[in-house]
Amino acid sequence: MRYAKRYTRIISARYAALREREERDQQARCRVARSDEDFAKAESAFSQASLDYARAKASGADCEAQKAAFEKTKAVIDEICAKKGYDLSLHVHCKNCNDTGFVGERLCACAMPLYLALVKQDSGIKRIPKVTFDDNRAADTDCRQSKQLCVLYDKMREFCDRFSDTRVKFILLTGQSGVGKTTLAYAVANALLEKGVSVCFVTAFEFNNLMLRYHTTNVSARSQYMDFLLDCDMLIIDDLGTEPVLKSVTKEYLYNVVDTRLVNGKKTMVTSNLNLEELMARYGERTVSRMTNKTYSLTKELLGDDLRKFRF
Repeated sequence: MRYAKRYTRIISARYAALREREERDQQARCRVARSDEDFAKAESAFSQASLDYARAKASGADCEAQKAAFEKTKAVIDEICAKKGYDLSLHVHCKNCNDTGFVGERLCACAMPLYLALVKQDSGIKRIPKVTFDDNRAADTDCRQSKQLCVLYDKMREFCDRFSDTRVKFILLTGQSGVGKTTLAYAVANALLEKGVSVCFVTAFEFNNLMLRYHTTNVSARSQYMDFLLDCDMLIIDDLGTEPVLKSVTKEYLYNVVDTRLVNGKKTMVTSNLNLEELMARYGERTVSRMTNKTYSLTKELLGDDLRKFRF
């Protein structure tokens, strides 16, 4: 995934900068130690003893004397450092990855907070409430959709838990305003982000504006408006049907994004106040048929009361 590669480059660069900073600090501490005449003499003796020991080992001759001299000069340096508080070591913050951010090709646990921050930065998720599945209060009310919402919350939790291997590629939630669709979408977005899944959360109005900019921008600069929509692991479009219908933009680009993501195995979630017939009339059969294909889609219509009228 293009964005995962970008995150890898950023993380690698951040950790390279960390290592460079620690190396500069180490060099500065060494310069302080070398300004001490006793340390400078001991280091010179140690360097010569190290060279003599290496040459003796390479020659294959008996090198016990050289080894003893090497260990003796090393002990002198250690004694001076301990006595005068010289710290010559290169500080490493994470022993698992040696401050590279990766263990082999796998992201180290120490780099995960940075990875999640990068994912959230691209997702636009900072502007939505920090809603979780545990915040579902439908069971505590006498709203008509209480049971249906509880079942749906469980299904969405399972979807997030099995994100990498679930058959569901498209989720369509319809129903009148206030029945709980958007709040559930928030919970899905937040749950996936906590797992390190890249999520893009946009309203239908924002999506429409992005597509308008894409449509009216020079080809060389278009990618900034489309790439993340196509490439993120999970795209969530909220309140589809509230945006104006723009000629050659709204219907056409919605279809292209939905179709491209399905072809590439990407997952998408859409909420709408419109029912299936209204969606069909507004966006066309070929778009809605892709949204509701039973092979890979989960389509639910929430019927009930406006939850904003209830006190939780």
